[in-house]
Amino acid sequence: MKQVILTTFTAIAFAACSTPKTYFTPPVRANVEANGIDLTKIQYYVDRDVELKREVASGSTKVSAGVVKFENGKYVNIITLKKNTPGVCTKAYADKIDVSFEMGDGKHLTFGKLQRDSHAAYTLYADSWGRDLGAINYDGHQYYILPSGSEARLQIKKSVANNSKVEKREMKGRKVAG
Repeated sequence: MKQVILTTFTAIAFAACSTPKTYFTPPVRANVEANGIDLTKIQYYVDRDVELKREVASGSTKVSAGVVKFENGKYVNIITLKKNTPGVCTKAYADKIDVSFEMGDGKHLTFGKLQRDSHAAYTLYADSWGRDLGAINYDGHQYYILPSGSEARLQIKKSVANNSKVEKREMKGRKVAG
């Protein structure tokens, strides 16, 4: 019985400590901007693991990020972005934003709204798609987004999404002249 109570208490404590998140959608963005919150001042999170992969010439195995593996007779550079990794907006456009999860020029991923659903969460963009792989330019090199991360979406804290300006005042009342 004590174990059940301890487990329940632990689960409640973790739930209370974790910050609830919501997906970053066009309506959420409109609400945030309407309240004067700069998109570059919000903490973003990715909702699933994303792996970026590229082949590296055997003579140039020097890479700035990720790991180099030897697969099928080729050197491969893999960069992993783990679920819930925090990121910042480095540039905002009308329907998309660049989010950086590490320091450095050219080290950002682009997320944007989907053409077919104006209420869907901002989803990871690629320059082109082929065979379930998205090609992107990251840190000056062409990488491919592996299928497991191809539908990665952005999240923000619910407290930011629900932040609304409320103007409040009290009426003074009127008296009959006379």
